[in-house]
Amino acid sequence: MKPWVVTITSDATRRLLSHAELVGLANTEEFTFRSMFMAQAAAAHPSMRFQTEWKRFDLLAQSEAQSTLIEFKYYVLRRTSSLDGTPGGFKGGAGPKNESEFWRCVEKIATQVPDNIGERFLVLIYEREYGRRSRYSFHTSFGSIRPKGSVTDIWSISDGPLEGRVLKIAPHGS
Repeated sequence: MKPWVVTITSDATRRLLSHAELVGLANTEEFTFRSMFMAQAAAAHPSMRFQTEWKRFDLLAQSEAQSTLIEFKYYVLRRTSSLDGTPGGFKGGAGPKNESEFWRCVEKIATQVPDNIGERFLVLIYEREYGRRSRYSFHTSFGSIRPKGSVTDIWSISDGPLEGRVLKIAPHGS
């Protein structure tokens, strides 16, 4: 059975894409997605409580049953432009830096979470198509990740231009 975090991630992705139709996908970021995630979770589970930036983590979601810790990674390529609209450089590109940051986050969730947290997840959302010529892309970096080490399960989500992965993380030594 898939955990509630997977369903909420899928619903939040659709909600974000609807929002992006108004503001442009490049004008969304991790905090926007986290907000959409909390709104969807609150609608589905009205008694759930949230704390953003709890200790050193993105989100603590608490229900009567348990506390769930969630980290978010959100990767979208952004192209800048000058005031006259002339295309500029890119921001937020794929590459070894984002991959390293991602795996450091997995390690953090596996090793630095208090014992009384019930479940730990990393929610990854990225832009599938990469609008830049490069040997790297977000999908190359993250599209084929598999359970290993502390990553016990992975669920995939795909909606429009976005791809997602929900990783369940076990504490080290479990």
